[in-house]
Amino acid sequence: MKKKLAALGFLLVSLVLSGMAVAASIVGSSHDLTGTGVSASVCVFCHTPHNASTTNLTTPLWNRVDTTSTFQMYDSPTFDMSPGAGSQPAGVSLACLSCHDGSLSVDQLLNQPADFVANADTVGGLGTDLRNDHPISFGYNVGLDPAFEPAGTVVASGLPLFGTAGDQVECGTCHNVHDPAIGKFLRISNTASAMCVACHIK
Repeated sequence: MKKKLAALGFLLVSLVLSGMAVAASIVGSSHDLTGTGVSASVCVFCHTPHNASTTNLTTPLWNRVDTTSTFQMYDSPTFDMSPGAGSQPAGVSLACLSCHDGSLSVDQLLNQPADFVANADTVGGLGTDLRNDHPISFGYNVGLDPAFEPAGTVVASGLPLFGTAGDQVECGTCHNVHDPAIGKFLRISNTASAMCVACHIK
């Protein structure tokens, strides 16, 4: 019994410390929205331990209202992995766009904290026209375009793929929203286009 309690205690301490490490990395970054006055809690702008989203199940304990915007998606005659006409952002990318499409205010939280104060300001950034941005929400399939590295190589480089099949390129493939150590929250350095060539064979 003592061994079990000791193991449980170690697990709880580990979880707390790992949570502190994540929160500490966000504090003071551009994803720290406490300066908006909505709440003094850093994490509440995206996550909640209770009453989380029932529609965005791909983002853990999601605490934001879904965007209802219609997006113009990237397309090109040379984009062989294109998700096709009429497709829209999904999963992790849709979570990102609940702030970055500029349609929702920073206070659009599903579970408002005790210190909640309304604020109609928006974050914005990308808008709804994504045609000049890197494509998102498409299946990474080198069978459709051999000018790309195998999916296993991409993931091993530090760029995760998402979706139930683990093959979707989303905003989170290139960006780690919890870690501002590299500019623009990039997952790996793009010095000498290193991140680009993790996928693209040039």
